Amino acid sequence: MTPLRRNGGLLAAPEARALDALLPRLPGWVTPDMLSALGLAGALAAALGFALAASGPGWCLLAMAGIGANWFGDSLDGRLARHRGEARPRRGYILDNGLDMLGYLALAIGFAASGLLWPALPFIAVALHFMLVNLAAARLVVTNVLDLSAGPVGTTELRVVFAACAAMLALAPPASPVLMGWTVLDLGCWAWVAAMAWGYASALVADLRDAAARDAGMRR
Repeated sequence: MTPLRRNGGLLAAPEARALDALLPRLPGWVTPDMLSALGLAGALAAALGFALAASGPGWCLLAMAGIGANWFGDSLDGRLARHRGEARPRRGYILDNGLDMLGYLALAIGFAASGLLWPALPFIAVALHFMLVNLAAARLVVTNVLDLSAGPVGTTELRVVFAACAAMLALAPPASPVLMGWTVLDLGCWAWVAAMAWGYASALVADLRDAAARDAGMRR
């Protein structure tokens, strides 16, 4: 059975309209796999830009361009396959998740190498993101609903945060600590980690309640 795709992200509706407008403008030689590769290349470029962000604003611009390329490729690959009747749901799901994980790992390495924040923080953040993704995969098995966001935040909203971060670094790198030895970027990342941890705990409790109700219904 084809899973129900659900996206509760704040930007989901305008993004869907933008992607639907872009689809018919893509030339015939562009394939879904090419877009997937572009998405990964964009993530790697963004990681390099963040890693060298302290060297000058030009690298921040590279990070922003990489995020844009990642959004274009990752958001359109599956949509293009479905539009052309070439969808391979199982392969596409595995490929999309596999490349996304590589992209997020690359970004974590890029942030950690930048020297602009505590190096462990990006890996804590990406670990929590992987936990949310794993919980969504478990929910898919139980409910046949594929959640594309964790509440109001999905991958597009994350990209907006990353792009805003790159813009801020280009304008004013957080060179000096502002609280207990932490820079502004450190504090922002800690706030993001706390929000993801709360989101994971809330989603886990809700999923357990739903699963318990389904189990009880099966025993009747």
